[in-house]
Amino acid sequence: MGFLNINTDLLPIKTHYFLYDAANSPINPYLSTIAKQRGYSSSIVGNILTFLLLLNIVVKPLTGYITDRWKCRRTVFLCAILLNGLITPTLYLIPGATSSTGELSNAETFGSLQFWLFTFVVTLRMILFMIGEVLQETICMGILGGDTVKFGMQRLWGAAGWGVMSMISGGSIDWYSTGLAQKNHLPGYLLSAASFFVDFVVAFNLKVPETDGPTTNILKDVKVVLKNAKVCVFLVWAIIGGIFTAYIWFYFIWYLDDLANIYHPERKSMISSIEGFSLTIECLGGEVPFFYLSGHLIKRTGHMTAFSISFAMFALRFLLYSVIRDPLWVLPVEMLNGITFGLSYIAGISYSAKIAPVGSEGTVQGLFAMAFQGFGASLGATLAGYTFSHLGSVMAFRLIGFTALVMCIIQIAVNQFINRNRRLIT
Repeated sequence: MGFLNINTDLLPIKTHYFLYDAANSPINPYLSTIAKQRGYSSSIVGNILTFLLLLNIVVKPLTGYITDRWKCRRTVFLCAILLNGLITPTLYLIPGATSSTGELSNAETFGSLQFWLFTFVVTLRMILFMIGEVLQETICMGILGGDTVKFGMQRLWGAAGWGVMSMISGGSIDWYSTGLAQKNHLPGYLLSAASFFVDFVVAFNLKVPETDGPTTNILKDVKVVLKNAKVCVFLVWAIIGGIFTAYIWFYFIWYLDDLANIYHPERKSMISSIEGFSLTIECLGGEVPFFYLSGHLIKRTGHMTAFSISFAMFALRFLLYSVIRDPLWVLPVEMLNGITFGLSYIAGISYSAKIAPVGSEGTVQGLFAMAFQGFGASLGATLAGYTFSHLGSVMAFRLIGFTALVMCIIQIAVNQFINRNRRLIT
């Protein structure tokens, strides 16, 4: 019954999470296949995604610093949502490049005006996405007074929005693309823009707390935080978690396309629906329950053990991908998304809130985002692009699966060492 007793004071932030993730779900997971349909190779796509994710290193910490320093969270937050709604549909208006061989060479790609227009728009909307993402976590923590247990209960509504809209957009794309050689993503662009505009109205009426603490020594406070060895180790685990997550975020849809094209051509006519439904299961079946329970779980296990569990499940998930041949069999595996992404992400956000000095909350949240989505996910996108290009999607997941297993063992060993030597490590 506790799940149904919604606090009306928290309803606006829940609604925002639902709409914001609903707005991004028809676009972000499909970026690699949208680029692939335009004739860009997996290595080029990997380079684009790496560049986009590297922006996290600058954008998220800078967003946290600026909005903490000048107390302008609300203005920046609203602008990011509105501009994303205006920019996203323009992707449809940019024509794809053509080549006699289907896939453009690197020279043809870099010499194409369409490629640079596509990259510019994708980059701009990704920057806006990053700004909105880091601010929504800081705003939510401010509304909750730093209550990490309640944070997961708010964040789960974003997973719900992502899951519901993924199913709707995937089915809409399949329906709109009936009889076409390639998928037409126009329904996804329109659904995304509409969700952003509705979210802007919701966010406009959201009470956005500005920090009341001192903001003159933010960088000094961050330096103090980084002097703690345990914090530095935590950031290393965040980077590794980001590497694993990038394989899912940007290459999972590509992998499903490969399964349909290579092993089960009869699934091709409904592949967007399968992809959309898989994302729905990831969110509603995986993330929502774990976001709801994450605060209680992390209190029992601790933040570092949460990463150990996450790495173990990443290994299992990737290795299962490597033996599956029918896209439909991927669906039950997606239930693991709550433990892989959900548990590690909530652990990172809540630990960042725990260690942040007063007045530097947004900056420290940006620091975690820089590690997880900046260094980690960008490196993951590069590795995924390289391994998909040279090994194929199935073998790429097998390799990263064994890597995740090894990292899980190392992470457990390091945690044990730190726990036994607490007095020596500060």
